[in-house]
Amino acid sequence: MTERIKPSLHFTIICDDVRQEVGGKISLMGLFENIYSKHFPAVHPRLAIVTEWGEGRGEFGIRMRVLSPDRKTVIRETVSNMKLSGVHFRHRDVSVHLNVDFKAAGTYWIENLLDDELVNSIPLRVVQVKEQPVH
Repeated sequence: MTERIKPSLHFTIICDDVRQEVGGKISLMGLFENIYSKHFPAVHPRLAIVTEWGEGRGEFGIRMRVLSPDRKTVIRETVSNMKLSGVHFRHRDVSVHLNVDFKAAGTYWIENLLDDELVNSIPLRVVQVKEQPVH
Protein backbone atom coordinates (compact mmCIF):
# COMPACT_ATOMS: atom_id res chain seq x y z
CA MET A 1 0.00 0.00 0.00
CA THR A 2 1.28 3.44 -0.96
CA GLU A 3 1.88 5.91 1.86
CA ARG A 4 -0.58 8.82 2.02
CA ILE A 5 1.21 12.20 2.17
CA LYS A 6 -0.64 15.43 2.98
CA PRO A 7 -0.22 17.98 0.18
CA SER A 8 0.90 21.58 0.57
CA LEU A 9 -1.18 24.53 -0.58
CA HIS A 10 1.01 26.39 -3.08
CA PHE A 11 -1.20 29.42 -3.68
CA THR A 12 -4.65 31.00 -3.53
CA ILE A 13 -5.41 33.68 -6.12
CA ILE A 14 -8.53 35.86 -6.34
CA CYS A 15 -9.44 37.16 -9.78
CA ASP A 16 -12.30 38.06 -12.13
CA ASP A 17 -12.06 35.07 -14.45
CA VAL A 18 -10.10 31.92 -15.30
CA ARG A 19 -9.76 30.42 -18.78
CA GLN A 20 -8.48 26.99 -19.79
CA GLU A 21 -6.11 27.40 -22.73
CA VAL A 22 -4.95 24.93 -25.37
CA GLY A 23 -2.27 22.67 -23.94
CA GLY A 24 -3.63 22.83 -20.39
CA LYS A 25 -2.43 26.31 -19.48
CA ILE A 26 -4.74 28.54 -17.49
CA SER A 27 -5.09 32.29 -17.91
CA LEU A 28 -6.12 34.46 -14.98
CA MET A 29 -7.81 37.80 -15.65
CA GLY A 30 -8.15 40.70 -13.26
CA LEU A 31 -6.20 39.61 -10.17
CA PHE A 32 -7.19 41.58 -7.05
CA GLU A 33 -7.16 41.61 -3.25
CA ASN A 34 -9.65 44.43 -2.61
CA ILE A 35 -13.18 45.20 -3.76
CA TYR A 36 -14.39 48.81 -3.81
CA SER A 37 -17.99 49.99 -3.63
CA LYS A 38 -19.82 53.27 -3.06
CA HIS A 39 -22.91 51.64 -1.56
CA PHE A 40 -23.76 48.62 0.59
CA PRO A 41 -24.96 46.00 0.32
CA ALA A 42 -22.74 45.55 -2.73
CA VAL A 43 -22.91 42.76 -5.28
CA HIS A 44 -19.67 41.69 -6.94
CA PRO A 45 -20.60 40.18 -10.33
CA ARG A 46 -17.90 37.51 -10.63
CA LEU A 47 -15.36 36.17 -8.15
CA ALA A 48 -12.97 33.40 -9.20
CA ILE A 49 -10.68 31.71 -6.68
CA VAL A 50 -7.83 29.49 -7.84
CA THR A 51 -5.86 27.21 -5.53
CA GLU A 52 -3.01 24.85 -6.27
CA TRP A 53 -2.10 21.85 -4.12
CA GLY A 54 0.94 19.61 -4.53
CA GLU A 55 3.74 17.60 -2.93
CA GLY A 56 1.27 15.03 -1.65
CA ARG A 57 -0.07 11.60 -2.44
CA GLY A 58 -3.51 10.07 -1.93
CA GLU A 59 -7.13 11.19 -1.90
CA PHE A 60 -8.25 14.25 0.04
CA GLY A 61 -11.32 16.37 0.59
CA ILE A 62 -10.86 20.07 -0.09
CA ARG A 63 -13.14 22.91 0.89
CA MET A 64 -12.91 26.59 0.02
CA ARG A 65 -15.16 29.09 1.71
CA VAL A 66 -15.70 32.83 1.76
CA LEU A 67 -16.46 34.13 5.25
CA SER A 68 -17.92 37.43 6.41
CA PRO A 69 -15.83 39.71 8.67
CA ASP A 70 -17.10 37.88 11.78
CA ARG A 71 -15.28 34.78 10.40
CA LYS A 72 -18.36 32.69 11.26
CA THR A 73 -20.88 33.39 8.51
CA VAL A 74 -20.19 31.43 5.32
CA ILE A 75 -21.07 33.49 2.24
CA ARG A 76 -19.95 30.96 -0.39
CA GLU A 77 -18.49 27.48 -0.22
CA THR A 78 -17.23 24.81 -2.59
CA VAL A 79 -16.43 21.23 -1.67
CA SER A 80 -14.51 18.79 -3.88
CA ASN A 81 -12.11 15.88 -3.81
CA MET A 82 -8.62 15.59 -5.20
CA LYS A 83 -6.43 12.63 -5.93
CA LEU A 84 -2.67 13.04 -6.20
CA SER A 85 -0.87 10.03 -7.68
CA GLY A 86 2.52 11.17 -6.40
CA VAL A 87 4.45 14.06 -4.92
CA HIS A 88 5.36 15.44 -8.36
CA PHE A 89 1.71 15.94 -9.36
CA ARG A 90 -0.35 19.08 -8.77
CA HIS A 91 -4.05 19.75 -8.41
CA ARG A 92 -5.56 23.10 -9.36
CA ASP A 93 -9.01 23.92 -8.09
CA VAL A 94 -11.04 26.73 -9.71
CA SER A 95 -14.11 28.05 -7.93
CA VAL A 96 -16.28 30.67 -9.69
CA HIS A 97 -18.99 32.56 -7.81
CA LEU A 98 -21.51 34.86 -9.47
CA ASN A 99 -23.26 37.83 -7.82
CA VAL A 100 -21.52 37.65 -4.46
CA ASP A 101 -23.36 39.78 -1.91
CA PHE A 102 -21.26 41.81 0.54
CA LYS A 103 -23.54 43.24 3.24
CA ALA A 104 -21.05 45.80 4.56
CA ALA A 105 -17.49 47.04 4.18
CA GLY A 106 -14.87 45.06 6.08
CA THR A 107 -12.29 42.30 5.83
CA TYR A 108 -13.79 39.10 4.49
CA TRP A 109 -11.79 35.84 4.50
CA ILE A 110 -11.03 33.13 1.95
CA GLU A 111 -10.34 29.86 3.79
CA ASN A 112 -8.91 26.62 2.43
CA LEU A 113 -9.43 23.38 4.31
CA LEU A 114 -7.91 19.95 3.68
CA ASP A 115 -9.95 17.07 5.11
CA ASP A 116 -11.83 19.69 7.20
CA GLU A 117 -8.59 21.05 8.71
CA LEU A 118 -7.88 24.76 8.14
CA VAL A 119 -4.76 25.17 5.98
CA ASN A 120 -4.81 28.92 5.39
CA SER A 121 -6.97 32.01 5.23
CA ILE A 122 -6.34 35.14 3.22
CA PRO A 123 -8.04 38.51 3.58
CA LEU A 124 -10.36 40.02 0.98
CA ARG A 125 -10.91 43.66 1.88
CA VAL A 126 -14.21 45.19 0.86
CA VAL A 127 -13.81 48.96 1.01
CA GLN A 128 -16.39 51.73 0.89
CA VAL A 129 -15.30 54.65 -1.30
CA LYS A 130 -16.75 58.13 -1.26
CA GLU A 131 -18.82 59.47 -4.13
CA GLN A 132 -16.64 61.85 -6.15
CA PRO A 133 -18.25 65.21 -6.90
CA VAL A 134 -18.63 66.03 -10.58
CA HIS A 135 -16.98 69.32 -11.56
